[in-house]
Amino acid sequence: MATVPLSGTNIRFLSGVPFANDYKNSRWFDNLTSQTNYFIGKPVVHSMDEANFQRIEGVHFVAVNKSIDELWGTNYLMFQNAQYNNKWFYAFVTKLQYVQKKTTYIHFQIDVLQTWKFTMNFKPSFTIREHCKLWNADGSPVINTIDEGLNYGTDYDVKKIIDYKPYGDIVFLVIVAKSRFDDGFENQISPVYNGMPQPLTYYVHPINIGDGIYSTPQVTINGISAPITPSLGTLQRIFTQTGAVNNIVSLYVTDFIGTHCSYNNVTDTMAFNGDNFERVASYDEAQSTTLYTLRVKELKRYGSISSMFFDKYSDYDVVTESKLLMHPYTTLIMDDFKGNRTILKNEYINSDQIKVRVKGSMGTSNKVSYNVENYLLDSTQENANIAELENASINNTPNDLPIISDYLSAYLQGNKNSIDTQKEATLFNGVMGAIGGAIGGVASAGGANPIGVAGAGVGIVQGAGNTVYQLQAIESKLKDVNNVPPSLFKMGGNASFDYGQGVRGVFLIKKQIKPEYLKKLEDFFNMFGYKVNEVKTPNFHTRQHWNYIQTASCNILGNFNNEDLQELKNVFDNGITFWHTDDIGNYSLANGVL
Repeated sequence: MATVPLSGTNIRFLSGVPFANDYKNSRWFDNLTSQTNYFIGKPVVHSMDEANFQRIEGVHFVAVNKSIDELWGTNYLMFQNAQYNNKWFYAFVTKLQYVQKKTTYIHFQIDVLQTWKFTMNFKPSFTIREHCKLWNADGSPVINTIDEGLNYGTDYDVKKIIDYKPYGDIVFLVIVAKSRFDDGFENQISPVYNGMPQPLTYYVHPINIGDGIYSTPQVTINGISAPITPSLGTLQRIFTQTGAVNNIVSLYVTDFIGTHCSYNNVTDTMAFNGDNFERVASYDEAQSTTLYTLRVKELKRYGSISSMFFDKYSDYDVVTESKLLMHPYTTLIMDDFKGNRTILKNEYINSDQIKVRVKGSMGTSNKVSYNVENYLLDSTQENANIAELENASINNTPNDLPIISDYLSAYLQGNKNSIDTQKEATLFNGVMGAIGGAIGGVASAGGANPIGVAGAGVGIVQGAGNTVYQLQAIESKLKDVNNVPPSLFKMGGNASFDYGQGVRGVFLIKKQIKPEYLKKLEDFFNMFGYKVNEVKTPNFHTRQHWNYIQTASCNILGNFNNEDLQELKNVFDNGITFWHTDDIGNYSLANGVL
């Protein structure tokens, strides 16, 4: 308990002071004059010129020659003391005790906060939570990603889905052969640079699959028209011509072949670089047909293409608390629905707009990666194009078409299928491990006792249990939102399903927690601000109507007794809301940042 002077002068018994000795709420004053004027302006129930204070078993009281009915409504007092240069002391009235008809004992407890507010020297302290700045000057949310430990539900609402396909409706049929089958080079092994030196021959055939028409776009090489055979005719001829049958090692369809080819969707024209591709023909005398396609001449290095999409914070429900635009309350997912899922946090995209980069390759099977540029790095950094693969969605499962195979192609196919099987087993084991870990985590969380921990060492301040800790215990998160990828990775080897159902490219999915949890969290943050966990001087008056502050072992100096100093520290460590209005507890008030 706080130290009480033995006597007081100019004693004023007040009513209508809207805060209590639990120190959950109090008034904040920026200067001593405004504090004094505030309390002097409160209704005076009774006043005394001077009196001695009495103490019995730790309880302080003053005898007043008034009936208890006349003092009804008294809840606060202020007095001066000559020993402290007529300093004003402030105290909570804790009880009115009837003694006799014209005598009442008024029990009181010193309000250490208001009494020593302008004597204390608040040093930088470990601040657990407070009301923070919400928005930057450009309207973007101020980043705050510290885990609040609150329950935000187990499901998300999908707010937006975009299917990104590098060339829209254009896909590429890739034919991999042991030897060349185009005119003049039949059965010749013709090594080629395709990412690295390779003995195989690669043919590329663009197909427009828009609206299920499966047409062949116009092709140009270095601006010169180079017509090619339609897709069905190509498949027919490579398995009927003697130079091609039993020569095909791999046959698959992909969205990106690792090099930029310009496509004009108005004229349905795709332009290829003559340094990398050439139009070749293969004539079949028996069928009197000619196959026209594109052969890879040389492709030493693969490239990438990028596309700009939406603002990273757009499309979510409007919120007043900017932290609700952070992960895990919102999230961005890249998913190809073939078992390749990447979960991204919008706040770590170091640009305003979401820009997706796609990289690819060609081989006996191809690999395509999708990543959001500037995620957790600056794309101008050295080797950023490699580092960004750490958070990419990478598809190793090609969309194969059936082939007529001999021993070599059978071996290559079988080896690839074995790799795919290992991949699926790894995915299955990983998902099962994640589920097991989540169950274990829920069990561990259920055994914790945050209320007991929060209650330790706060007995000095009467009734000053930490409200935030108690609410967190009630609303503590049960488990993380289920982000295990949907069980669709079996789709990866089925080109008919993927292309027939439009499962191509990568899907960008914006998700947000359910509205009922959004409302709960918004109300909580409105009342108690955000976790900051930072050594700083707290924000005492940065909001329009109230500021919440909670510290840990706060650092306060003051030229007054140590007992009061320790109690004052506990006020801040237990959390307190400073109001800048007498309408205390009215959280419907606008509380804009000053």
